[in-house]
Amino acid sequence: MANIRNEVETAEIRRKILIASTELFMEKGYERTTVQDIAKLSGIPKAKIFYEMKSKEEILGALVTRYLDGVTKASDAVTTKLTEDKMLILVANEVLQLCMAEQSEDMRNLYLAGYSLPKTSEAVLLRRTNIMYDAFGRQYPQMQIKDFYEIEIAAMGIMRAYMSVPCDLYFTLEAKVNRFTNVLLRIYNVSEEKINEVHVFLTQIDFESVANEAIESVFRDLAIKKKK
Repeated sequence: MANIRNEVETAEIRRKILIASTELFMEKGYERTTVQDIAKLSGIPKAKIFYEMKSKEEILGALVTRYLDGVTKASDAVTTKLTEDKMLILVANEVLQLCMAEQSEDMRNLYLAGYSLPKTSEAVLLRRTNIMYDAFGRQYPQMQIKDFYEIEIAAMGIMRAYMSVPCDLYFTLEAKVNRFTNVLLRIYNVSEEKINEVHVFLTQIDFESVANEAIESVFRDLAIKKKK
């Protein structure tokens, strides 16, 4: 029973750390937030935060992982009803991340920090590598997972670049999605016929609604109110 209580206590401590961190990262930004700030807002002693999470970047990494899990869950809930094609499901997941960044500057900033800092970006890169390998591995049996890792260094940079530039009257979300999709798939030498199929598939999804629900779900999970 003691181990169960300890696991429950640890989970609650981590939850409080993540709640406080998210609120502070949104209010002050990642760089301006200190672990002392997190300790004060969460009520968790600074020493205990370092015991549980090791560093501020590890906290951000945990948040980014949670957000990416939320994106995958929200995307899969829609796409798996429409197709079993892993490539179509994967691209929809990527597009959803772009849409979430457009709907919430807080999400954009947290994503960009996660895609930029050394430890968190490496974790994201490894995650993306495994996802791409799962989606494209059968199509390219001659490629090893290390090949996907090397390609994803570029693909991840492309995602970060498109995410960092907000849409406007001229660079619309539709234009961003089309450009990003074309560049991403051409890195993997996907045929033009398949790229056109992907574009048609994406038109079947209301990404604005799915993105909004994904953001609400993540914030609801952390008991945080989404900013208007």
